[in-house]
Amino acid sequence: MKQTISILFNPARLARAALLPLAVLLAFAASPASAATYEAGKQAYLGKDYAGALAILKPLAENGDSRAQILLGLMYDYGHGVPETPAESLKWYRMAAEQGAPLAQHDVGVKYSLGKGVNQDYAEAARWWQKAAAAGVSDSQFNLGLMYYRGLGLEQDYDRAAELFEQAATQGHARAQYSIAVMYALGQSKGQDYATALKWFRLAAEQNVAQAQFNLGVFHENGYAVPRDPERARDWYQRAADQGLAEAVQKLKILKTAKAPDTAPQKPAAPRVAEAKTGAARPAPPATGADLKDWLSRQAPGHYTLQLGSLTDKAGALKYIKALKLGPGAGYVAVIVNGKPRHNVIYGLYDSYKKAELAVGQLPASTPKPWIRNIGVLQGLLRP
Repeated sequence: MKQTISILFNPARLARAALLPLAVLLAFAASPASAATYEAGKQAYLGKDYAGALAILKPLAENGDSRAQILLGLMYDYGHGVPETPAESLKWYRMAAEQGAPLAQHDVGVKYSLGKGVNQDYAEAARWWQKAAAAGVSDSQFNLGLMYYRGLGLEQDYDRAAELFEQAATQGHARAQYSIAVMYALGQSKGQDYATALKWFRLAAEQNVAQAQFNLGVFHENGYAVPRDPERARDWYQRAADQGLAEAVQKLKILKTAKAPDTAPQKPAAPRVAEAKTGAARPAPPATGADLKDWLSRQAPGHYTLQLGSLTDKAGALKYIKALKLGPGAGYVAVIVNGKPRHNVIYGLYDSYKKAELAVGQLPASTPKPWIRNIGVLQGLLRP
């Protein structure tokens, strides 16, 4: 059963994780009369006797057995003994979901979020994940947190995102642990708290989340909530590099050629969030007040820009850009937010969150506080 969107800091794609353990997947109550028959169907499926499993499970599913409906949906999801048919898979998952099966509710949400077997609909995905999250499904809690964090299908709400991430994190969800750590480190929702961020980064790192390992290196290198320890930092960078994280590989090269570190304490700053891609930022577009849709579409999803405002119409956006007096680089993109058209005013291009933060401090004092936006997120909101 496909689990989660792993997109919090790589939002250009919707990823599916590994299959849930089948013993968990099939742990639904059934009447004693059907239990033995269902068990035979499950054993046939596990033994890869898909024809036999189908013959047993389909009648049960048609008669309302939610476990059989889920397993039948799984067969159509992966093409096990039947043609791979997303719409047919969704049909059976939904039957079980409507009977209150939380894992089926989660899968229905995944189908809507990915647009598999149905038109993509973030609001509908969120509706199903709300149900599963309330039942304690950690993957749904995490996915729903991402929806609130990004404002996809729901009004953006960092506080609610943090609450859901923490619910999933306390159940051991590695990506949720990483995500809530980033929110504490950057001061989103509950204020900046390096000690709590450190705790969650460590738990995620122990589950081999490469970005969490990288950020632990940042903490130990710079002394955020721990004494400065370059050797410990190198160890965490190395663990992330061993998993192929490009930023960690580059960091180790820099440390190898650097002089002996200064032992004087440094003033803490916001830790750098690991990114999927690195590289120099491209020059900002030259025209002031331009429609930046085509330009935005060509940028790397892992980069960032500054959103200075969001207007309902083009004329309002152009007037706002003129009033800002920022010169070349300020323009707008037409987007769809919660089904409604908006014109987001953006400025600049940065290849890391940290560089975007520094750019915020260089804006004129009269500029309203911007929102640092991930390019991949904005690309996903572009109006067709």
